[in-house]
Amino acid sequence: MTARSLFSKELRWLRHNAVGVFFVLLILPSLYAASTVAFQQAIPRDTPIAIVAEDDSVTDDELEAIKGVSAFFSRPHVYDSPANAQRALHREEVYAIFTVPHGLSDEDADLTIQMTVEREMVPYEQPSLVIRNILARQVSDAFPADISVQRATVGEERSLSEFLISVGTILLTVVYAFAYLPRVVTNERNVFRRIRVESSLSRLLGVKFAVFTPLMLLPVVVFQGIANYLQLRLDMLAPGAVVATLLTFVSLTAVGLGVMFLVRFRTAGRMINVTLLFGTFTFSNLIYPAGFFSPLRRTIAHLSPVHYAMVIQRGISLKSKPATLYADRFGILIAFTVASLAFLALSVVYYQWRA
Repeated sequence: MTARSLFSKELRWLRHNAVGVFFVLLILPSLYAASTVAFQQAIPRDTPIAIVAEDDSVTDDELEAIKGVSAFFSRPHVYDSPANAQRALHREEVYAIFTVPHGLSDEDADLTIQMTVEREMVPYEQPSLVIRNILARQVSDAFPADISVQRATVGEERSLSEFLISVGTILLTVVYAFAYLPRVVTNERNVFRRIRVESSLSRLLGVKFAVFTPLMLLPVVVFQGIANYLQLRLDMLAPGAVVATLLTFVSLTAVGLGVMFLVRFRTAGRMINVTLLFGTFTFSNLIYPAGFFSPLRRTIAHLSPVHYAMVIQRGISLKSKPATLYADRFGILIAFTVASLAFLALSVVYYQWRA
């Protein structure tokens, strides 16, 4: 069986299942995008922050003192320059920057600590106001100087709807990868024997990826269309955002299919994929950034390639940051995709060996 005939088979399948494909790839993202207008606020609990000196006169002891004070409500990290702190902010390594002035121990000094946050990080807007007030009280009690805390913002203001739509593409990609395509392949397992004689399972899967990966652009287009209709400022079709989405789809689909081949399409495979699906939702921090809830979830999120895919997609489509800012994140996604495809290939070999 040639690749051309396999492509013809896939196109026939798409025609016969057009209603289901239309619902999954077009209706679901439309409903999700439209429903985001009902969300108006979010209040997470904990965030990593950056501590940086205002100028060279600030001492290490002063930075450490502010770090100690802020540790009561956040996970502080000292940065050596404002530029590095800003870079970390845009990459969601931290969610606020505290710029520390010199003279905390001077009783006659009138000082201002500037707290900088991104306006695009909507879930952090309300917590940042609370954190500013907490820090103001704590530094007032801890240091002789008269210290105030001023909240400043960078970036462009975004609504919670815009923020959630930017999440939607990755969220639904996870669903398609772990639930939809593995089910499609499972339904075709009865013809595997004939395909192995006339062609190969590897070629079949290659054609599956070649057909379904471009189809993942349909939800992206739907999200962008809904955003345009609602007059939301998003660029879901930015090349970097699209690449991050497609890499996520290919890698997670390879994992989901690999699991099914490994367990020979038994029910356990579906249960494992459902577990992976909900585990990804729970621990990859697709909506709330890493560190908002617990140190454990932050650690797990930093081990999840899906978390980095979300950071890339949000940074490019919502914050309008250049893709080069996330070059190392793309490297993580590519490496994970290669490893996932290798896992799938080995699972297919094992499946054929046991057949």
